[in-house]
Amino acid sequence: AVVSSQSSGSSGINAEYGGSSCKYLSKNFEKVFLGKQCKALTQQGLCYLIRSAERYGDSPTVTYDQLAGDLPNISHLGELSCKHAVKCYKQIAKAVKKCMRSNDNFIEELFGNAQILYRVKAQDIVNEFIANHQNTLFGELANLAVANFRSINDVKAFFAEYVDRDLEAQVSSDAQVAAREVQKLAHQWCKSGCSQDSTDFLQELFGNMHGGQCVDAAQFCGACQENANRHFKSGGQQIPCCLDDILQKGIAAYDYVSAAYGARIDEWVGLVSQELSDEANAKAAEFAAEVNRQSACIADAYDEHNPDCSSR
Repeated sequence: AVVSSQSSGSSGINAEYGGSSCKYLSKNFEKVFLGKQCKALTQQGLCYLIRSAERYGDSPTVTYDQLAGDLPNISHLGELSCKHAVKCYKQIAKAVKKCMRSNDNFIEELFGNAQILYRVKAQDIVNEFIANHQNTLFGELANLAVANFRSINDVKAFFAEYVDRDLEAQVSSDAQVAAREVQKLAHQWCKSGCSQDSTDFLQELFGNMHGGQCVDAAQFCGACQENANRHFKSGGQQIPCCLDDILQKGIAAYDYVSAAYGARIDEWVGLVSQELSDEANAKAAEFAAEVNRQSACIADAYDEHNPDCSSR
């Protein structure tokens, strides 16, 4: 019933705000997004979002024990993605290509329709968030975004001013390489059955981490790290090599982005910082420091307990 009402609502929204851009997509919205190749992913994805809201919505903190209990659901979504994601993508891509062939302005009109949809369905919610979070970091960031990006033309103007042709070409090239690498990793993940192996490992790890002073999954340093170290040293299941491959690729990607784009990112952060209050900048610095602290603790634990996968 939930999926049915959601699909009907989505179809109505598409017909009202997107139909003029592509008649094919307007007439076949449910066939494309809820048809044979995408139906299971859409249904289970919506179900997971709803159940997650119920599971975590009223919790002041999320514990590692809660995360451990949720892992089978995530694993199920991973297995569904292995079966259907590529076919679903091709089904949607085929429809989009039809739209682009029938309407040279399809992409531009699509963004315009998204802008209308935002104003009708989400703008009041965003404005309420800003009003309720005045003088806070996230409130100021939301207000800054709303003030500077009111239309697709504002986005284009930003890129025209701050993204030169060399940077655009580099990003485009890197994105293509990254897409191929992600496709390769996804194939290896699915072929090796890594969803279940990773679920078994993380359930055991999170279950052993929970307890004592480790009561908040937002924190790893301190008690949670000590519990994790105890888990590994007492013979607990080690990181599966298929999961370690993903972690290693992620680390390499982070290092590359930092080296290739770090200076430009710092420049953009500086532009944003100039528009924020002293209080918001202080909060941003505090938040960044905490993220770096937690990341360092995770890196220390990983370096100490990463698996030896050389014999594979």
